[in-house]
Amino acid sequence: MKLAVINEISENRSNAQLLALRFAAPLYERGEPVPEEYTHSLWISADGLALGPSCSKSTAATRVDFMDPTLLYRLRTSGKRQGIGKAVGLDKATGISVLDATAGLGKDSLVLAYLGCEIQMLEKSPVIHALLEDGLRRAQEAHDESLGSTLQRMQLFQCDARAWFAEIEHGSRPKPDVIYLDPMFPERSKSASVKKDMALLQNLLEAERDFPGLLAAARKVAIHRVVVKRPGNKPGKDVPAPTFIVPGKSAHFEIYVNSSFSSIR
Repeated sequence: MKLAVINEISENRSNAQLLALRFAAPLYERGEPVPEEYTHSLWISADGLALGPSCSKSTAATRVDFMDPTLLYRLRTSGKRQGIGKAVGLDKATGISVLDATAGLGKDSLVLAYLGCEIQMLEKSPVIHALLEDGLRRAQEAHDESLGSTLQRMQLFQCDARAWFAEIEHGSRPKPDVIYLDPMFPERSKSASVKKDMALLQNLLEAERDFPGLLAAARKVAIHRVVVKRPGNKPGKDVPAPTFIVPGKSAHFEIYVNSSFSSIR
């Protein structure tokens, strides 16, 4: 991926310059042609930061939108009945600390924070991290009362999960109750059934070459459990059998239990 930055807000040029400097990318103003050598652009507009092809900012552009009506409806209607809540242990305890080690576009982190978990989000991609950072900022500036406490329970870090796990193991970071992993297992595909955001993430992020190793590292440092999100109902391969599984319509959760929640809260 070769990245350019496109600014559509004239009074925002100084921030656009900082973003371009951050990614060592050229800056173009609205209407300026972008050379074909740049495959992707970060678009700065009134709707927030978006990533998409340099040739167009149409429907292919992706942004983090924590105020999306569909997402907010999911939060307000499903509650703890969602499989993800049971997967992390909300049927056993409250105030659970969750390390979302593969944050992606942050939707699962938002759901867990809304359900009362304390969330640390790790994202190793600088570009996806910038989208998350912008999405959190816009959500905070919206001053939505129902989301205020949710956003306060979310912390974002740019870091590779393995490095973070190593710091936990060495005692320089506290252990989380739960580690959540969503490594986007679906194979790369041009099928229309692959959602736009998922396709973008799969193209942008390097595939996890050693998921068994990542899972093993997570299990060493999580206090109570590690949760792995997988598509559909197909079980994971090349990894130990989970302690139990929480089924779902579009995805299921494989849970590896280290200890019971009975000793806390």
